[in-house]
Amino acid sequence: MTPRRVLYLDTRFEHQAGGDKNRSRFLWQVLRGTFSADFGMIDTDGSSAPSNVTINEFPPAITLRTKRSPWWQPASLFSFDRPELDRFRKHLLSQRYDLIVARFHSPYSLCRAAAKHLSETAIMVDLDMVSSRLVGLTWKQAPSIRNRWFLLEKIKLQRFERKLLQQPWLISFSNPVELDDLRHHAAPNPPPCRFFELPNVMPQDRPLERQSMEAMILFFGSLNSDANLDGFKFLMELLPLVDADLKRHQVKIHVAGKNPPAWFAQSIQNYGTDRVVLLGAVDSMAQTIANSRFVVLPLRVASGTRTRILEAAAQQRAVVTTPIGAEGIDVGNAAHVHKSPADLALAIRDLLDHPEAAEDLGRRLATRCRARYSPERVAADLSNELDLFLKGNKGGHL
Repeated sequence: MTPRRVLYLDTRFEHQAGGDKNRSRFLWQVLRGTFSADFGMIDTDGSSAPSNVTINEFPPAITLRTKRSPWWQPASLFSFDRPELDRFRKHLLSQRYDLIVARFHSPYSLCRAAAKHLSETAIMVDLDMVSSRLVGLTWKQAPSIRNRWFLLEKIKLQRFERKLLQQPWLISFSNPVELDDLRHHAAPNPPPCRFFELPNVMPQDRPLERQSMEAMILFFGSLNSDANLDGFKFLMELLPLVDADLKRHQVKIHVAGKNPPAWFAQSIQNYGTDRVVLLGAVDSMAQTIANSRFVVLPLRVASGTRTRILEAAAQQRAVVTTPIGAEGIDVGNAAHVHKSPADLALAIRDLLDHPEAAEDLGRRLATRCRARYSPERVAADLSNELDLFLKGNKGGHL
């Protein structure tokens, strides 16, 4: 039996770090293992992909350059010149894919072109997270004329998301809370699209041994994201509640991740503390996590699911976070999840006072996440969902 043909649309992710890139790698691996899959590379920096670029040793079947998006559409949507869209159309007509999978909503215009020119081709959009919620929460934290971009972007994204959910496509979410919210408040009733939950997967690396004797707890992530910009502000708001305990235990908070804004260092300096150390980018985030006593993620702005909890679990490290920080991941009683600054500070103090409890909590979190978010389990669920979707897809309709 001839395997079904699939085109996977995404930006470059090979040899790049981050939770979103890990999800891209996972999707590509599943598609390669299930179908005859091609990679469609979206080049967002305005230069063509070098001829030696490969994705797991497979060169892109087509590379498409984006152009600057018009002001009236969400900033996260890709735009393409007419010649690029014509090249894409010709590629589709020559290859006749059974399925097109788009990573995130950004390649929406390519999906629409495919639906127009190949009506029998099924389309899946891995929405992963609800962007309107992310910018909406950012706006809520600091509503002002200066931050009005977030309000305007929220309105644009909400309009776009309603349009997306009117398509007869398969839409996947990593966060079941966001899936239910969009299904009940933004999708038509009954929805033409088909929804399903596709969790992020837990890294399968073996827990690493500590390589540093320095006593520290860890805040980490891509430090220029909206979620982490606000998370760092919240961390500094928590500091007065735990500063004395950090000094008493001779423990520091390390802040690790790429692209920290200059005001991070300025904020630490203005506070006048030696308990917070800005590491910036590190060679190995897994090793940095392993070196920590536990992880603190005080998030108030987020969407999708926090892969950082899964990264901490892979290294058997306990996590202190907020309800939105743990949302979409079934941590049960294997993590400290609190909303108020007082309760978060109490959890931090408790783990500082009882390091053996922190070690036990980290092991419990690892066991729980490994059972629920293993790549094998999630890959099987994705393959089954795609099989059902393709069997039900007739002429572009469910």
